[in-house]
Formats: sequence, C-alpha cells, structure tokens
Amino acid sequence: MDFDGLSIALAAAIAIVSLLAYLNKAEPDVHPALLEQQASVADIRKEGQSLLHRAKSIPLSSPLLTQPNATIRTLHDVWKAGLAIGASNTSMLYLLHNQGSYMVDTYAMVDRQISGFGSGLLKLTGLAPKTGVPVGLFTALSRECFIAQQALARFSLVAVPIHDLKNKALLVEVINQTKMTAIIVSQKALPLVLEALPECTSLKSIIVAGIYISPEQLKAASTHKAKLVKFAEVAYSGLENPVVPSAPEPQDVAMINFNTKSSSSKVLKGVVLTHANLVSAVAAFQANIPNGKRFTSKDRLISHFAVGDVLGTVLTASIVSVGGSIVFPTGLMKNVLHDAQASCPTVFASTPVILEKIQEALLLSYGEGFLFGRAYAAKLAMLKNGHITPSSLWDFFGLSDIRAKLGGKIRLVVTTADPIKPGTMDFFRAGAGVPAIKVYGHTETSGVATCRNIYDYSSTEHAGPPMGCCEIKLLDNAEHGYTGADQPFARGEILVRGPNVMRGYFTSTGAVSATLDSEGWFHTGEFGQLLDIGTLEVFGQTQMLRN
Repeated sequence: MDFDGLSIALAAAIAIVSLLAYLNKAEPDVHPALLEQQASVADIRKEGQSLLHRAKSIPLSSPLLTQPNATIRTLHDVWKAGLAIGASNTSMLYLLHNQGSYMVDTYAMVDRQISGFGSGLLKLTGLAPKTGVPVGLFTALSRECFIAQQALARFSLVAVPIHDLKNKALLVEVINQTKMTAIIVSQKALPLVLEALPECTSLKSIIVAGIYISPEQLKAASTHKAKLVKFAEVAYSGLENPVVPSAPEPQDVAMINFNTKSSSSKVLKGVVLTHANLVSAVAAFQANIPNGKRFTSKDRLISHFAVGDVLGTVLTASIVSVGGSIVFPTGLMKNVLHDAQASCPTVFASTPVILEKIQEALLLSYGEGFLFGRAYAAKLAMLKNGHITPSSLWDFFGLSDIRAKLGGKIRLVVTTADPIKPGTMDFFRAGAGVPAIKVYGHTETSGVATCRNIYDYSSTEHAGPPMGCCEIKLLDNAEHGYTGADQPFARGEILVRGPNVMRGYFTSTGAVSATLDSEGWFHTGEFGQLLDIGTLEVFGQTQMLRN
C-alpha cells in the first residue's frame, strides 16, 4: 500500500499532537485520596499530649525502620554495599584546583584511598582501631573529607565535624571538650588551626587536605609539638603499610556532632550519634522515595550542606549504598550553577537560602521573557492540578534553559524545613519540572524526622508526615497555651522518638536529662501543629499560627 507525502505528513502531525497532549495531561500524578491522610495515627490521646503519629507505611503495631536491608548495619556497610554493586562505577566527581574541570574516581579507586588514608592515619597518630577515638574534620565538604569519613568508619574511629570554619572559639572548645589528638583540616582553615594550637594542648597531628604547607606553618606546628603533614602523604604511607580494617558495630559511636540547633544553652553540646542512628535515618529516607523514583547506581548527588549537617551525611549514604556517585562542588555561591552544569546531578540538595538565590539568578536571566512567562504560568497551572513534568511543550520552548542550568538531568530537589520564600519550591517543581521536598529534623534525630511526600505539591508549607524511623507527638505547653486538644489542629512542643534519636550529649548528662526523657522522646524545643492530613507544620519566625 502506497502512502503519499500528504498522508505521511498528516500522520506525523497527528502523532505529534497526540504526544504533546499526553505530555501536557491534566491528570494528577497520584490520586488525591492518597494525600488525604499521610500518617498512621493513634486512636487514644494521652493527657497533655497530641495523638501519636507515624509514617503511613508503619502501623502502630509494627517496628520502626532500622536498616535499608539485612546487610547494611553501619556506615562501613553502606560503603561496602556501593562497592559491591560496581567497583568500576563512578564514585565521586571533584573539581581540579583552579582548572575548572572535574576528575572522576571509581569505587575501586576510592576504596584503595580509604584503606591507604585510614592505615596512614593510624601510623601517623599511633591511634588504635576499635577504640572510638575522636578525630576532627575541620574542612568543607570535599574529596579528602569524604575519604577521611569513610576511613574513620572502616577503623572504628569517631568523626567530629566542625561546621564553622571561621570560628576560633568554637574550634578550641570542640578540641578541648573531646581531647582530640588529630584533625583533618582544609588548607584555607589551616591558619586558624595553627592560631588555636597554643590553647589546644591535646592536638598533636594536623593533616592538611591541600597541596602546600609553608615553612612558617611547619615551624608554627613544631613549636607546639604538633605534626603537620599533607593528606596525600598520609594516604601514600598507608598504602605502603596497610592495616587490617576493624569494622564497627551498629551501637558504636560514628559521630560527635556539635552542629546542634539548640541555642537556649550557652554550653556547646556535642550530639553523640551511633552507626545504628544514622543507618536508620538512611533507611527511612530511602523508604520515603516511592517505587519508580528510588535511587539507583545511575543517580548522582550534589550537596551544598556543610560537613556538620547530618542530613548531608544521610543523603550521601543513601546514594552510596546503591552505587551512585557524589559531586563535591567548589563551595562558592557564584559557582553553584556552573558546578551543576559541569557535573549533571540527578539529585540536588541545598539549603533554602541557596535555592532562593538560584531562583533569583534564573529569573533575572529569563524571567522577563514573554515566552518564559507564558510557559511558567502554564506549568504552575499543571502543578495546581497535581502534575509535574520536565517534558511538556512548554519545557521544550519556554523553560528549557532552566533545566539546562541545573545540569539537565536533575530529578529531585531536597532541602531542609527552615523558612523559605513563598514560591521557591514551586519554581523548581514547575520551572524545572522536578519534585522538591523538605526534610525536617535535628542533629539529635540524625537530621531527619519528617519528610514532605514527593507527590504533595500543595502550597501549604508543612514539613510532611513522620519518616519510617521515628514517631512524633506534641506536648502541651501551658506558657504559650498550646494543647493537643486545640482546634482545628493539635499544637505543642514537637517530640521525636525512634532508632534515629541520639545516644546522648558528649560528657553532658544534665543536658540529656532535659531533652531526652525516660521514654526515649527527644524534646526538640520547637513548636508545631499536626494538620488533619497527618503532616507536621513547624512554627518558624516568619510563620503565623492558624487560629
């Protein structure tokens, strides 16, 4: 049967129209009924409290999530799982110093570096594995920092991330509280460490994640009887004299983290997190991603969270455990979009402030265009109908540059539940065509407690239902007049309990008794309300209470 040119053109036109109609469908991504109740809620309310809430997938009679699977029990197991999926898979991408291009390491290459650095660290410092000795991390998120964290887990040492790289008082207090003898430090922060040395008599080994140490810096360290060596030298010495790994147990301490939100106390508190705490948070975050959108070895994470932000640790472990890759950005705000374009991440994790600045920069470049305005308005209409897509007609013609500026492969945006400008989350959902979720948690809860449902596109700025590793309730507060019986929503102090909740505070039993009660509930010191759909809304400084 012969077809003339007109018939072929007509058939092609019908196919294109049908495809565009499908891509611009108005149907929601999930049935609205699935979002009407997002939590498992207890039937009975105790006096002075709200009803207890859990994840919808975790009935009140079921145990909370503790592991992603039977083989992953520690952070060391997380790495082994990723390595087993594919030793030749890409593990990390990092920017070459002042060259503007990325280098790629495979899992096998990084595994060798982890073994080398860990062995070299033990040789340099004289520390013994399986002793839970604290080792400082005073560096931005980087290739060396990641290798060091994995090495500490491999030899059962304790990581002590110090998140503020410009605060000498904080640095001195953390070193002296933990009595640490060794610290990994970025080249940029090295002068501050040397300045603090006279006040830190326990510190004897300083390992620089950089390529240059001046004679003056060597002399300054030597004056205070401290060794000053390059990271690469430590790793090389360990490769020549490898030490047999000493894998941790789930209840061993993985991290002492001083990045706590608690500001009411003048005493700096180190949050003690075990491997079991962090692994349960990883299990819960992975379970929060629905089937069809779960992380795989093809995923790539770019994170702008500081080393001391536990959510960043959880996200990294979630990607590594499935054999995915991690991008280490330059750390400069002006390079955020450049880093994304160069590395093409699929998961983009940033603070609300960074997301706001990305939105401002992209709107400044494209927001005045007529086609952009029409396209963005159409995508917002789709969003209100419960539908997100990166491949509508509007994405091809009016919004293609938005997605391209984020690397072109992004499929999920993750941020914290801190206050964010209205419209910013919707900008990524509609403009880039990807889900954007908030995670609420504290350092004391391993960075997680609730997470926004990936299909919940409503404008209500709630933080989502409880995650599978914990349960949540509200405690009445007489001073503010909040009660679990308030209408239309229960209000009170947010309490969290589960395997993700910390062991306690480092050498500070008094602080523990005030925030971690006898039933294992962590008292966050923050107020919230539980909405009728089972989600938590946290009261921020810019948020008014509903009456």
